[in-house]
Amino acid sequence: MVLEGMSLPIPSEVVMPLVGYYASLGFIDPVLGVLISTFGSLIGSLIDYYIAYYLGIPFLLRYGRLFGLDKRRLNSLNRWFSRYGAAAVFGFRFLPGFRALISFPAGLAGMRVVSFIAVTFLGHLIWDSILVYIGYEFATQWSLIIGLIDKYLYVVAIMVAIIIVAYIALKLRTKPGYSDSAEV
Repeated sequence: MVLEGMSLPIPSEVVMPLVGYYASLGFIDPVLGVLISTFGSLIGSLIDYYIAYYLGIPFLLRYGRLFGLDKRRLNSLNRWFSRYGAAAVFGFRFLPGFRALISFPAGLAGMRVVSFIAVTFLGHLIWDSILVYIGYEFATQWSLIIGLIDKYLYVVAIMVAIIIVAYIALKLRTKPGYSDSAEV
């Protein structure tokens, strides 16, 4: 779970139902499994947060064009994150693919680490608990459940991402007095 928290392609949708499955067989306590996994995810998320925090805006101003980021986009991201940061970190913890990536903008924006830890821990705790519960309750059908979760959550995540990007783009285009010369 540390690796999943660090944005590596190890999906909790596969790992956590297995914790529930093994809990149903009596090999692991489900509460202990959730807590250990949640702390692992938090550690991985903190690693990404601090990478972004210490590399920061100067790194992205220098190399951001490789990722399609320029000063204007960084300013937009910073303003958006200043407004929705804690809610974004919490909410994105439930979206596959974005779950770990949200740690980078949090670190870039310099989100207070205590707030980051609180909303990250809570988001991971809820997500991990749901997945362990599914694995526990459907232990006899765990491979079917993992396949369904993995398949449909990515569809939902893509739809939510499109809506968020469209909303941000619309807000930036219709915002009166928007200037490209804003400071980062």
